[in-house]
Amino acid sequence: MNISEKLSLEGKSALITGGTKGLGKEIAKALITSGADVSIVGRDEETGRKAVEELSKIEKRKVLFIKGDVRKYEDVENFVFLTLKEFGKIDILVTSAGINYREKAEIFPEEKFREVFETNFFGTWYTCKVVGRHMIERKYGKIITIGSMLSFVTLPERTAYASSKGAVLQLTKTLAVEWAKYNITVNCICPGPFETDINKEIFRNPEIKKYFIERIPLGRIGIPEEIGTLAVFLASDASSFITGSAILIDGGWTCL
Repeated sequence: MNISEKLSLEGKSALITGGTKGLGKEIAKALITSGADVSIVGRDEETGRKAVEELSKIEKRKVLFIKGDVRKYEDVENFVFLTLKEFGKIDILVTSAGINYREKAEIFPEEKFREVFETNFFGTWYTCKVVGRHMIERKYGKIITIGSMLSFVTLPERTAYASSKGAVLQLTKTLAVEWAKYNITVNCICPGPFETDINKEIFRNPEIKKYFIERIPLGRIGIPEEIGTLAVFLASDASSFITGSAILIDGGWTCL
């Protein structure tokens, strides 16, 4: 098998939480372009409908939107069930649903802290748990969690976000060890600063944007499309001996 065949996702089906916008949608684009049918999950129906319209124009692949909230276990069971009903199998899972809330630690609202953890960590765990059962039965699966450079380092006012992304990384490693015997790989993509919906507001401030760029050796903010090729690699057979890994895509921020 040559390298292009190993990187092909022809005949594969993927489920992407948070796939209606941001990095999740960019990953969906890349997987579709590489041959996969894709089910995207999000909480807003209108955003999901627009995403399906956009993604369906890329290639002649099946693109399914399912409304769901990863914080609710019953929603997770439902969108996994509906994806399996449509595609018959889930070869690839990407847990991209995530939120951030910035505040000083001493006044961080408890309800906001819980909301960040319920989305970023529990949403990832719930989805991996339910999809993992299916993958264990099939003795095959590619799981890609979305961590952050803040899984390793941190910034002020990111108490909940950094803690939740650190937990996602440890969850990734543990699942990789537990499920390796079932031919399931579990890896974590850890982005640095990217121009996405979750960061748009903060990057509107030129001083803050300058602060970030000055600390990135490559001298710029990440472009969302740059996540896609990494996701395709981890979702494909080209990465068959990689599991439990955290791959930083941060322009070199964590090298300093």
